[in-house]
Amino acid sequence: MKRKFALSICVAVLLAVLGSACNNDPVDPTPTPPNPASKEGIYLGVIGFNDQLYIKDITYLNSSSYQSFTNFVDNLTPGNGTALYFADYTALKKMSAYPKPKELRNVALVTFTDGLDNISTANSQYDPEGYNSTSAYRNALHDMIMNEPIHGVSVSAYSIGLKGGDVTDEAQFMETLRKLASSNNNVFQVANMDEAMARFSEIASSLYSISTSVNLGVNVPGGYDEGQKLRFTFDDVTAAGQSTRFIEATYRRTSNSTRTLDNIIYYGLAPGRSSIASTSSQGAYYQFLFQGLAYLDGTPISQADMANIKLWKQTSTGAWDKETEFNPASSTTVTEDKNSALIILVLDCTTSLGSDFVNMQNSAKQFIGTLANVNTGGRKRWIQ
Repeated sequence: MKRKFALSICVAVLLAVLGSACNNDPVDPTPTPPNPASKEGIYLGVIGFNDQLYIKDITYLNSSSYQSFTNFVDNLTPGNGTALYFADYTALKKMSAYPKPKELRNVALVTFTDGLDNISTANSQYDPEGYNSTSAYRNALHDMIMNEPIHGVSVSAYSIGLKGGDVTDEAQFMETLRKLASSNNNVFQVANMDEAMARFSEIASSLYSISTSVNLGVNVPGGYDEGQKLRFTFDDVTAAGQSTRFIEATYRRTSNSTRTLDNIIYYGLAPGRSSIASTSSQGAYYQFLFQGLAYLDGTPISQADMANIKLWKQTSTGAWDKETEFNPASSTTVTEDKNSALIILVLDCTTSLGSDFVNMQNSAKQFIGTLANVNTGGRKRWIQ
């Protein structure tokens, strides 16, 4: 009897186990984390170096993250040692490991230094590939820059060098700058921090313009006669003839429902389309879209200039009359088309900079501000 009872218990337990195994709810897989690079824009990282690295990981640059970047730069402190090559090595590896941003068009490494590397071959912590000599490490970095695209995009590398007082081998310093750049045109040896700041600004403007285009829609009265000359000025002038940045066009009455701006010239601006048909009509007004408006250097036109736009019409005497009812706030729309850029800024944080350390921080913050489209003392820009 006891045996039967025990056997019954065993059978019941076995059936319970089997039933549980067969009827378990399926286990949900680990949820996929959101892609941090799912939209177009600037993705930025910052690495400061002396005998160690200070890393601000790659982050989408917008109004929410901008302040965290400037705070990071403000909190950098000078130290001894120059792990320059390890900093650039780390930057390239981090960009390769970061998810590919949507519509990626540009990958850039921007390096500022005032000296020669004396740390990166110290041990395997700094030299994980075992290069064992500064020249081998430097050459390997150049090979990575030139021959190893990141997410299918070639690396654009820039070097800015301010030769410190402890640098006695100027030829080696220049060779370092050349090896850390993707072309000789991207090598900048500067004499002081004012020059360095100018180079930072130029590079940032170039990177920003590659990644962004600005489109302007203007609403124009539909009652102009065939052949009427129009001029849009962007530099807040009181007379059309004073303008150095304008668009001039001939108004065409293409059909009852369409108008065209023809024979368009761009003065003080990058060339664009020579003829634009209206994209829509709103009552008595027709809208024309100028795509990719930029200055001659390729930098997208600023918000300040957009806010100053005025419309003028030429009279039979050749004079220009201002359309006083044209209001930029109600007569224009501005949109941005963005590609993506993946950028890391590498900054020398060594004590040899002395009083220039603060100037380096200010240059870096201006660089970040240009990329983020904020007002950093130059043109006022958008921030999203």
